[in-house]
Amino acid sequence: MEEDQHTAEAIAINDDQIIFVGSNTGVEKYINDDTQVIDLKGKMVSPGFMDGHTHPPGQWTTKLFQVDLTNVKSHEEYIQAIADFRKDHPDTKIITGRGWKNGSYEQADGTNPGPKKEDIDAVVSDIPVILNSIDGHSVWVNSKALAMAGISKETKAPKGGMIERNPDGSPRGVLREGAADLLTDVQALFDLTGEQYKKAFLKYQDEANSFGITGILNMSGSTENTSLLHELEKEGKLTMRVANAFKFDPGTNPDEAVKTVLDAREKYSSDYLQINTAKLFADGVTEGKTAVFLEPYTENAGMGEHYHGDANWKVEDFNKMVTSLDEDSVQLHIHAIGDGAVHASLNAFEKARKANGERDSRHTITHISAINDNDITRMAKMNVIASLQPFWFYKDQYYELEKAMIGEDRALDMYPARKMWDEGVTIASSSDYPPTPDYRPLNGIEIGVTRNSPYPDEQEKNMIRNDDYALTVKEMIQSFTKNVAYQLFQEDDLGSLKVGKKADMVVLDLDIINSDPKDISETKVVYTIVGGKIVYEGK
Repeated sequence: MEEDQHTAEAIAINDDQIIFVGSNTGVEKYINDDTQVIDLKGKMVSPGFMDGHTHPPGQWTTKLFQVDLTNVKSHEEYIQAIADFRKDHPDTKIITGRGWKNGSYEQADGTNPGPKKEDIDAVVSDIPVILNSIDGHSVWVNSKALAMAGISKETKAPKGGMIERNPDGSPRGVLREGAADLLTDVQALFDLTGEQYKKAFLKYQDEANSFGITGILNMSGSTENTSLLHELEKEGKLTMRVANAFKFDPGTNPDEAVKTVLDAREKYSSDYLQINTAKLFADGVTEGKTAVFLEPYTENAGMGEHYHGDANWKVEDFNKMVTSLDEDSVQLHIHAIGDGAVHASLNAFEKARKANGERDSRHTITHISAINDNDITRMAKMNVIASLQPFWFYKDQYYELEKAMIGEDRALDMYPARKMWDEGVTIASSSDYPPTPDYRPLNGIEIGVTRNSPYPDEQEKNMIRNDDYALTVKEMIQSFTKNVAYQLFQEDDLGSLKVGKKADMVVLDLDIINSDPKDISETKVVYTIVGGKIVYEGK
């Protein structure tokens, strides 16, 4: 990933730093009796993969302490899993979980209101049940949870949220986006302890290291869990570098948001832990009918003829929050799925620039399922980073829903990575795990190149989504290494293999640059090295 030295034969590390990159003969002077020498026999070394948008501990919280529906395939199996969990936990006060999929509930007319509360009531009716969808943007609940939260026929959804309703106006049992906040007091009955969080995080970290991941941007950052990560760091248990983003919802006082980030930034700043990012949601998701588009949804959305989606924030409040955070050099990371939300985010960045002056802000828009050409140009000119999820670039589990909601042409035109790269937009790849259950960077790299499924049983099913937008293998590796380091202001230390930088790297058993792209997802991680220490060794 260095322009003046694309490849080399050997690398030497002292403590946590790279001290030599070059030839086999050149490295010999660094070898003495105390040197560990590993002959890779031609295997490939890359900078360590970095995930620029993820939510640890992800599924590990669910796997260890909740109902895990991630790998459950049918509605009937969802209900059985809920019943089994209640049987195994008879004294629990609340059942929570994650992993159900919206696609299971598409109606004959193309609409998709989601599952019903009565289906859960049939197996659990005396305690609340709250289940997050796999994308994290919808919640399925039983009648007890609705009653405890006071949600009825008369309850209005907050701005940017949606309560799915029956024909008589009563709540169906699914709440989307900000409407899930109505369940906050009920959700609090599930109290994950600090020790449980640390246990789940360490499980996630082991798994991520095995995928070659050496650094992340934690989108589920908070004052509480950052403190727990600091404890793990003091215990010497962090084996990846964790930047943290704090989320702020509509109604938050901008001065309080600024103070929260600045206080945490001052308290936690090390090689392994940092905070400088604030996350805002400009919209929701296409499958939930909550993404904001410049053109209207189709009639399948069931929202009327001219429905474009509802923004999460009032425009003036959104712009004020962005400007306030920018003024204190806090990096913005904005969730924007629809091209309307992307457009509004860029408008907010322009207003902040006008108010505060230009600086090297590296503000980021994440997801960007849709974007118009003029806004691609604006992103490049303002150096706004695109945190994209290449795992979504093919006809994945959401494609049919997207096609139903906005039409086939617009669904096929999503994620125009080639256009963006050629225009000069910095693309920093990420997973958005656990909404993306399989977050292996090698899979993301393959999908970015082929725009097809990386799974052998799907590759022949024509799951390609617009291969004109494909990137090269080298560009995809850069998007998972150098570009994420740049996004996180860590390019002086991370992202490429260069003398003076931190020794974070991954060893692969295949030269993926010169191999068939279909083989990338089958490539094995041989070693993951962080700070000069082997943190994962493949079998």
